[in-house]
Amino acid sequence: MLKKLYKYEFYALFRNLLPIYAAVVGFALLSRLTSLVDIKKDIFNVLIGFIGTFYVISIIAAFIVSFVVVVMRFYKNLLSHEGYLTFTLPFTPTQHIVCKLLCGVAVIIISFVIVLLSLGILGAGTELMSEIIKIIKTAFSSAEQLYASARLASFFAQLGIMIIVALFQSLLMFYAAIAIGQQFRSKIGGAVVAFICLYAASQVISTLELTVFALFNIENIDNYFDSGLDAVQSFLIMPFIVSLIFSTAYFIITRHFLTKKLNLE
Repeated sequence: MLKKLYKYEFYALFRNLLPIYAAVVGFALLSRLTSLVDIKKDIFNVLIGFIGTFYVISIIAAFIVSFVVVVMRFYKNLLSHEGYLTFTLPFTPTQHIVCKLLCGVAVIIISFVIVLLSLGILGAGTELMSEIIKIIKTAFSSAEQLYASARLASFFAQLGIMIIVALFQSLLMFYAAIAIGQQFRSKIGGAVVAFICLYAASQVISTLELTVFALFNIENIDNYFDSGLDAVQSFLIMPFIVSLIFSTAYFIITRHFLTKKLNLE
């Protein structure tokens, strides 16, 4: 039964995002095809300019709209009039939150992959793409001379996990703000105020965390930066822990309001 919940959630999200994905890939293909045609006419150059402009707009839309669709899906499906039907289903609020969260992060990652795919299409067979590949290979070769492959794999794995946790934190902050906002007469206004408060609090705590880190390491700052990859990985541990704490706090807040103080009126 739980599989159906995830299946329907993905369907609801992709139903809105597939046209944007098609636009990103389509404009990339058109841009690449027009670059292969050698026609020196003003009207053709104008057409190339329009296609390039729409391609850039579609990339921006892919990131912004995917995030907006994920957040609005949470609000409409759980805290608007649809919530009356949603909460009659045999699933707990925790299961609904986890489903929305996992599907939302997956969709945002897929949007990023689609954009990378379109850039690959746009640069396929060009000198620029060849140069980029050479630079990447050179960078990896240089890194492998300084660090073992296992160390590099560990670093990139840590970086990838941090990015995913940051996505969880971002979505959960929106979810928590929306859950708090539904306690007010103006749900949207309350959500905006709650989001501003949560964001401000997170920035203050993050600043304090960096300040404390700097104070404890000020005497060994030269040795710290000389340690290279070790320094980067150790530096990333504290933000990672803080992000996990924020994510947990936002999840608990969201679950509390959806479980104890649900207001669909």
